[in-house]
Amino acid sequence: MNLDDELRALGRSVEVPPVDSELTAAVLARVADIPVRRRSRDRWRAFVAGLCVLLAGLALTPPVRAAVAEWLRIGGVQAVPGGTAPQSAPPVPTVSGALSLEQAAQVAGFTPVLPKGLGAPDAVDASKDFVAMSWGSLRLEQFRTGISPMYLKQHYKSLDYIQQVNGYWFSTPHELVLVNEQVVRIAGPTLVWELNGTTFRLEGADKHRATQVAVGTF
Repeated sequence: MNLDDELRALGRSVEVPPVDSELTAAVLARVADIPVRRRSRDRWRAFVAGLCVLLAGLALTPPVRAAVAEWLRIGGVQAVPGGTAPQSAPPVPTVSGALSLEQAAQVAGFTPVLPKGLGAPDAVDASKDFVAMSWGSLRLEQFRTGISPMYLKQHYKSLDYIQQVNGYWFSTPHELVLVNEQVVRIAGPTLVWELNGTTFRLEGADKHRATQVAVGTF
């Protein structure tokens, strides 16, 4: 269902409660005393206010949130819909660095978050504004959200909103582009979310497990 369909469905489902006849009469009497120009201005303001409330309500629904994420950015990740999705993805690249979390923080310039319940990572690597760590085939990247996206995710089939972490689940293999270096690889299903100016990208788990890990960063 696209955004137009969402709006139409919402309009059809809205139920307006009956209005007391005395209140109606009072309002009509009040309106009769208002100059036409003022009434037009007030109607316009009411329309704009109502539209803002409607759009705010729609933004809370998962399908519309996912659509908005496709139009905008998810932290430091730009979602680019369309194209033909890859049929499969190679194994998740593991992290090869041997830094401690303290050393990674010094290199990256921020303190990385260690998700609750995972224990110490097998490997940690870092560069300016970026930290990667892995537990077996589970890879977690953290990077500061900047003006420009670090990654493009393109040619995916679906994008699901994950309410628990205000994040988005790329459920199929897709192209992952490192923008500054124009490096492209095929990534598997991935969860992306943002917290306190840091973008998180988790690869190597199913949707349920990825959500559990993401919740552990809060």
